[in-house]
Amino acid sequence: MQTLFVLFFIFIGIIFGVWTRWKEFYPTLLFWIIANLLYDSLFHDYRLWEFIPVWIDKIFLPTHTIISAAIALLIYPFVIVVYLGRFPRKNYVKLLWILLWASIFQGVEVLAYFNQSIMHHHGWTLVWSYIFNLITFSLLAIHKWKHWLAWLLAIPVVFFIFLYFHVPIPK
Repeated sequence: MQTLFVLFFIFIGIIFGVWTRWKEFYPTLLFWIIANLLYDSLFHDYRLWEFIPVWIDKIFLPTHTIISAAIALLIYPFVIVVYLGRFPRKNYVKLLWILLWASIFQGVEVLAYFNQSIMHHHGWTLVWSYIFNLITFSLLAIHKWKHWLAWLLAIPVVFFIFLYFHVPIPK
């Protein structure tokens, strides 16, 4: 299932991505990838969500770690050139754009959830995922224009997740 998502987002990125400006989006892409790697590191022994290989994933993406790396290294670059490349200028449309992308990612997760290619643990739910997607796409937009502010806003989000979901400190 995740393999199909990778192919879907690569296709979307090729068709709709603003590739002439990819260097402009590169720092925000790194911010997103670093956040993903931090999740995989800090939550390695206490995952709130976990990718489960199904169907063809068992061949190409056989573990959570490989699926997560594929998402960060294959999906994120193709999404970022569409998301930031076509980011609207009007404030109310910016909000709709963030909602659209959070909803796209939520739709993918719902499909994965019902296909059992993602599992939620420790109280994480689809509702938490949607909130997380809204925060993620908001932070990506903020990072594009104010790098330091996005990092500053991300810190309390991580602390909240650790406290709310009773995540043990990694050893």
